[in-house]
Amino acid sequence: MEISLFQDDEPLRFERIIFYPYPDLKRIWARLWLTAQQDQHPNLEIRVLNPDGSENNSISMLAQTDQRLEKTLHMRDPQPGATYHVVAELTLGLSQAPELLDRQEFDMLLEFRNPEAKEPGFGMGVDWAVFQSEAS
Repeated sequence: MEISLFQDDEPLRFERIIFYPYPDLKRIWARLWLTAQQDQHPNLEIRVLNPDGSENNSISMLAQTDQRLEKTLHMRDPQPGATYHVVAELTLGLSQAPELLDRQEFDMLLEFRNPEAKEPGFGMGVDWAVFQSEAS
């Protein structure tokens, strides 16, 4: 019997995205999980938009081989208590027009959330009620 380490029956997509603002609100701890696909090396782009819709910061990661990624995003002129909008895109190919595989968007209130205290963060793919109940 062979046990596959890959999820060949699922498309390449974001499984989970979690953002936690640091206490200084100048940095965001970002964790992303992708479905495990053999011989697929997707690109990721994350953009954080200011409350007025202009871009605050972004990060691009080309031809990723890891299923779990962790990055720190640095906020320009952070506005505590303001709502920012996050856009995450997963693409395939290193051409002028790569194939869009998945796009996720969510709002993030710029306030400290403590992951060690099981406070809910921001993102997608997490049932925060279950996450918090596991702390009890």
